[in-house]
Amino acid sequence: YEVGHNLLKAHAEVWHLYNETYRAKQGGLISITINSDWAEPRNPHSQEDIEAARQFMQFFLGWFAHPIFKNGDYSEVMKRRVRERSLAQGLSKSRLPEFTESEKQRIKGTYDYFGLNHYTTVLTYKVNYPKGVMSYDSDRGVATVTDRSWLSSGSLWLKVTPFGFRKILRWIKEEYNNPPIYVTENGVSERGAFEFNDTWRMHYYRSYINEALKAVVLDGVDLRGYTAWTLMDNLEWAVGYEEKFGLYHVNFSDPALPRRPKASAKYYSQIINCNGFPDPATGPH
Repeated sequence: YEVGHNLLKAHAEVWHLYNETYRAKQGGLISITINSDWAEPRNPHSQEDIEAARQFMQFFLGWFAHPIFKNGDYSEVMKRRVRERSLAQGLSKSRLPEFTESEKQRIKGTYDYFGLNHYTTVLTYKVNYPKGVMSYDSDRGVATVTDRSWLSSGSLWLKVTPFGFRKILRWIKEEYNNPPIYVTENGVSERGAFEFNDTWRMHYYRSYINEALKAVVLDGVDLRGYTAWTLMDNLEWAVGYEEKFGLYHVNFSDPALPRRPKASAKYYSQIINCNGFPDPATGPH
């Protein structure tokens, strides 16, 4: 929470610096990208599960988006839950730091667009951790599961759930007053034996981009841009080179690191050539 708190204050300072010193001559845009899953209630008819999904979103996306895109401060549910658990643990104040009034004014509205990294969806339900457990998960009070029918990927956490992409885009529109959105990451991984004919990745891009299209056309989301993750296989955080997201295969056992396009590279290039889906009748542009 301390790190996130300082990150928000630092973000605001950089936004104001750009706004006051460089924007007039450069004409650029500056903002923040926030990574978030979408949360659905495990049981859509359970009010408690619906509440769990809302809590999940406010602790995940809302942690950073609420101060910047709403009112300069954390959401009420996040402040209340962390405060209540902190006091129950015998602390004199909340483990979630507080912004001063001047900091709230400084942070509020420090964006030119909403940057979003999104990959997958989870199903949520409430869970009560023992009082003594001090953690983000216990503060959030939400557990997650996935549906066994959802297609898997090379990453345990990433299930193919295109419907959640449209829902999170629409939620951002409604929750944060319709900001311009740039999707800065979206993609799918593989693990183990390599396959150049990556049909699952083509399916992922086709279905997710189609949901983004629905968000624009049917929901009125102000989506300005979309970026696939990623151009080529690379180092993926703690899993190293085990999980690969690339449109291009990289042979890491060859010192020259040769790169070869997977089938998805050709498919994705057709989509961006057409600025949409290729017309099957005319073939690729």
